[in-house]
Amino acid sequence: MLTPEDRAAIHGLLADYGHVVDDHDWDRAHEVFAEDFVFDRGATGRPDLHGIADIVANFKGRNMYAHVTTNTTLVENPDGTVTGHSKFLGFPNEGQPVTGDYHDEIVRTPDGWRLRRRRAEIRARKFFD
Repeated sequence: MLTPEDRAAIHGLLADYGHVVDDHDWDRAHEVFAEDFVFDRGATGRPDLHGIADIVANFKGRNMYAHVTTNTTLVENPDGTVTGHSKFLGFPNEGQPVTGDYHDEIVRTPDGWRLRRRRAEIRARKFFD
């Protein structure tokens, strides 16, 4: 059963994702992503990313935006993994804001909770028109 400490650590992990990616703090990527991480971007029309090196290679040098992740729900699965569902707002440095959903598989590692899989689904763009 997830303890209050587990829940707090997982919420911190999900917040850290935005800080690591938005700030290009790649030295901390191992604190967020499991070694076998998959970023499922099929719903966005982009190819999936596999592992920390692929995340860094794909995002490094890109003009990232500020993430706001909210309304997170967590469900513990029988295998000990956790399924997370969050809403996000993304504010690009260029272009329109975007909203969407993150669907996450979160695993406990010897170093703490990590994202093993994330699926991003875009809901809306141009909501400030």
